[in-house]
Amino acid sequence: MRMELVIELIQTHLKKEDAQFIEKVNQIADEEIKKGNKSNAQKLFSVLKNNEILIKQKVSKTFSPSSGIVEIVQRQQIIPPRDKSNNIELFEVIQPSEIDQSAIFLSTAIKDKIDSVLFEHSNIETLLKHGLPYENRLLLCGPPGCGKTSTAYMIAKKMDLPLIYVRLDSLVSSFLGQTGTNMRKIFDSVNGKQVILLLDEFDAIAKKRDDKNELGELKRVVNTLLQNLDLLTKEVFVIAATNHESLLDEAIWRRFNSVMYLDLPNKKLRSDYLQYLMNFYDVDDSKLNYDKLSDFTSGLNFSQIKEISLKSIKDIILNQDTNKMSQEDFIASLLNVIFLYNTDKEILDIEKVKQLRENGVTLQVIADLLKIPRTTLNDRLKKGEKNID
Repeated sequence: MRMELVIELIQTHLKKEDAQFIEKVNQIADEEIKKGNKSNAQKLFSVLKNNEILIKQKVSKTFSPSSGIVEIVQRQQIIPPRDKSNNIELFEVIQPSEIDQSAIFLSTAIKDKIDSVLFEHSNIETLLKHGLPYENRLLLCGPPGCGKTSTAYMIAKKMDLPLIYVRLDSLVSSFLGQTGTNMRKIFDSVNGKQVILLLDEFDAIAKKRDDKNELGELKRVVNTLLQNLDLLTKEVFVIAATNHESLLDEAIWRRFNSVMYLDLPNKKLRSDYLQYLMNFYDVDDSKLNYDKLSDFTSGLNFSQIKEISLKSIKDIILNQDTNKMSQEDFIASLLNVIFLYNTDKEILDIEKVKQLRENGVTLQVIADLLKIPRTTLNDRLKKGEKNID
């Protein structure tokens, strides 16, 4: 048993901070279990169990962490700590009532996995009675714009828990040592509370410590991150999201129960998402062929598909004064997004034209929208040149 825990235990008792007192008892029990002293943990459990009625009069929320001890925590307002150098809040608190989960589209395998995690959390007591752990550490990987953040929001909504949103790339400070300090502030603020802790842009801090290009300070930050993850009580559900899982330190992977890879949407998901957007904005889609539109958007993420859809919807409403969309309207917006709103034939990237052709957009449609002769476009495609002059 660490002496600092004993000191903290005494301090919380003297200050009559019941929720914090019980949190420290649970931390002690967790350490005893790790040492193999399960009987000591059970003794602590018995003490709390016998006094549960008295404690309930002072605090309002009961739950069971993985140690098997009944822990009672008050649901209280979470005040984000601030960066010392610029006084900016280090995280955002998002309540379940503020989350809209209607527009999330996931593969069947990912949905099944999430349902499994949610089912475990609705049956924690049953698992604990059989000495089984429950999942509370989830790592989300995959390309940008594929729903990692939205998935975390959905889980918080379904669990009816506050979401603590942290962008780790903005946590890195130019002041030596401040990054580690900021991280400790964040973990201290949420420890012992029933929340979803979302660590976005996880690779910004959790990078491999054997990277010779990284500064020693950032390597120490990884150590701080690992220590703080280990010290979190079990009711804090941690979700980390990264676009660059290959950059993560090996020790990071062992801190998570499950890893999910959210890839680019497949054809069905693209079609479903397109239909959802058109219906949501009350677009007359009688002229749209969603099967073809799904092919046209192959290789794009949800964010890009949304950008294309919104652009095409605004164009027909503002420029055509109608809500009826054609295939050509959508393709015109598709080309603008693909070519980054620069379709100047002098600098046009022919590789992107090839990709559109592979996705089923006809050469004539591309030529008409780009205002380039079809024969000229065809010649450049055959030559494989990068630019059209």
